[in-house]
Amino acid sequence: MKTLCRSFVFGLFFVSVVSSAFAETFESPSTITAVTVYPGAAHLTRTIIMDLPVGNHTLVFDKISPPLDENTLSVSGQGSANVKIYGGYIKQEFLKKSPNQRVSEIESKIQELDDQTIERNGYSQVLEQKREYLNSIKLFAGGQLPKDLITTMPSVENLKGVGNLLADELAALEKQKNDIRIKLREIAKERLALVQELNNTNANTQNIERRLAVDVECTKAGKFTLNASYLINGAYWRPLYDARTNMAKSDVELTSFGVVKQMTGEDWHDVNLTLSTAKPNVGGRMPYVSPWVVQAYQPMMKNKGNAVAGFGGRLRSEADGIGEQYAPMSADKSELHEARKDMPAQMAYSAVAKNGLSVTYKIARPISLKSDGTENKFPIATQTLKAEFQYSANPKEAAQSYLNSDVINSSDLQLLAGQVNLFLEGDFVGKSNIENVGPGEKFSLYLGVNENVKVKREQIEKKVNDILIAGIPSANRTTTIKMKVTIENYENRPIKYNLFESLPVAQNEKQINVKVSDVNPQPTKKDWEDRKGVWQWVLDLEPKAKKEVFYTFSVEHPRDMQVEGL
Repeated sequence: MKTLCRSFVFGLFFVSVVSSAFAETFESPSTITAVTVYPGAAHLTRTIIMDLPVGNHTLVFDKISPPLDENTLSVSGQGSANVKIYGGYIKQEFLKKSPNQRVSEIESKIQELDDQTIERNGYSQVLEQKREYLNSIKLFAGGQLPKDLITTMPSVENLKGVGNLLADELAALEKQKNDIRIKLREIAKERLALVQELNNTNANTQNIERRLAVDVECTKAGKFTLNASYLINGAYWRPLYDARTNMAKSDVELTSFGVVKQMTGEDWHDVNLTLSTAKPNVGGRMPYVSPWVVQAYQPMMKNKGNAVAGFGGRLRSEADGIGEQYAPMSADKSELHEARKDMPAQMAYSAVAKNGLSVTYKIARPISLKSDGTENKFPIATQTLKAEFQYSANPKEAAQSYLNSDVINSSDLQLLAGQVNLFLEGDFVGKSNIENVGPGEKFSLYLGVNENVKVKREQIEKKVNDILIAGIPSANRTTTIKMKVTIENYENRPIKYNLFESLPVAQNEKQINVKVSDVNPQPTKKDWEDRKGVWQWVLDLEPKAKKEVFYTFSVEHPRDMQVEGL
C-alpha cells in the first residue's frame, strides 16, 4: 500500500544529532518534472525515484545550480516504501567553472568560432604566399622574355597561354581571399552576439552548485519518489492576444496566449508547465498608513553650491515583446475551394483554474524550454465575445477612423494587461493593447483602423480683425476660424460614429475671450468626461452616406499677446 508522506515548508537548517545517525547517503541526479511560471519568477518541482532499503538515509538532490529562495522549500514523497521525512538542509560548493548549461554551450561555440578564425587566417596567409609566388613568376617572365627574343621567338599561343594562366590563378586567389574575408566577418558578428548573450547569462548565474539533502527513515523497503519544490528567479511569462473581428456576426474571437521566457541556468525537458497570474515576489502586506501632515513650505538649503534635490517616482518596466506578426496570403478561388475541404487544426488550449486570488493555466502537453531567453508562445484560452461595433475619431490628432467595441469578459477568465494582435475579416491590420480585466468585467477593445470609413478635418475660413474704423488699430485682436469635419461610410452596413473635437478653452478668461458659434449639427455632449472643451458628436451613417459637421470659433485677445495654436 502506497504511503503519501507529508509535504511541508522549511527554512535552511541542520540538525547535527539527527544527521549523524543516518548511515547511508543516496546521491543521484534529479529531474525537473513540473514548473509554475509567474510574471516574474518560477516555482520548480524536482523529483528523485529510487528503490529505498530499510534504514536511516540522507537523500540528496544533486546539482541545483540556479539561486533559490530557501524560505519557499517544500518536500513531499510517495511510494510503496514506508517513509518518514525528518528534515533537510542545503549544501553549497563553489566551483571554478559555471554550472549553467547554457554558459558551457556558449563558451564551446565561441571556442569553435575562434578555431575557425585561426584556421581561415592561416589559409589566408598561404594564399598570400601563393600570390607572391605568382607575381614573382610574372616579374621573371617580364624580364626574361625580352632576352629570349634575341635568339628564339616564342609562339603567340605560348605567350597567350602563360598570360592567361597567371591571370586565372591570380583571379582565383582573389576570389578565395574575398570568400575568407566574408566568412570572417560573419564569424565576428556571430561571436559578438554570443559574447553578449554570455554576459547576460553570467549576470544571472553564480558559480555555486547546491545540493538539497533530505533526512528520511524507511521502515519498509520499496519504491519511493521524493519531490522538492522551491522558488527561483530568471523566468517570466507575459500575455499576448489575437482579436479576430467578424463584422457580419457582430462578435470578436479573443484568443489568449502565454509567452514564456526563461534564463534560470537550467534547461527544462518535458516538464508539466503551468502559468499563474500570482505575483509571489510582491509583498502580501498593505503598506504602512502614515499621517498626512500639512505644513508651510520650506525650501531646501543649498550646500556649498550643490543643490540638495529630492525626487520621487515610480519606474515601470514593460516586457517587449515580440509577438508574432501575420501577413495575409493570397489564393485564387480554386485554391480556396480546395482548402475548404480540409479539416482545420484544433488548438490545444490550457486548463484554466481559479485558485483564490490568482488564475492558473496548465499547458496541454509537456514542454521543453532552453535557458537561452527564447520566447515561446503557448495557447491559453479562447472566447467569442458579442460586440457592438462603433467607430471613433479625433481628427485633430489623426485623420483615421478607429473601430472599437464594448465587450464583457468571460466570468471565469482573468485578462492581464498585454498586447493585442488585430485581425479584421481575417486580415492582420495592426496592434493594440488592453489593461487588466477581471472576470465578467466590461471593457473597451480597440480593433484598429478601418480605411473604408474616412474622416477629414479642414479649415475652410480664417479671418483676423484688429482694425476699428479708418485704419485705427484696435487694442484687441480677434481671430475667427470656421472648421468642417467630413465623415464618409464606404462600408456595406450602417455604422455608429463618435466624433471628438477639442475646441479652444481660455486659461485666462480675463485676457482671452473664446466664443463658439454656427455649430451644425449640435454636439451630443459638451465637456465629454469632464474634459473641458472636448465635444462629442454621436452620428449614425447609412452605407455610402456622408455627414458633415461645421462649427466656428473666435478668439479675442490683446493685440500685443501671442496666442499659441492660432
